[in-house]
Amino acid sequence: MKVLGILVNIFLPGVGTLIVGKVVQGIIQIVLAIFAIALGFTVFGAIIGIPIYLIVWIWAIVSAATVVDRNQRNR
Repeated sequence: MKVLGILVNIFLPGVGTLIVGKVVQGIIQIVLAIFAIALGFTVFGAIIGIPIYLIVWIWAIVSAATVVDRNQRNR
């Protein structure tokens, strides 16, 4: 699940985080990514929207990569 979450987050930030089970973080990431994309459609908004999107994108990949597998948690 971890690898699938990372791969999905590369293309759709937040969705992969939902897949690995971090629901609240995933929803926040999706909302912020949509907000950043909406800002990107304006010239002045792009100055803020592009960095926000990059931060959310990196956060989504890291949050999916750092999830603890259920098998490791039981050991």
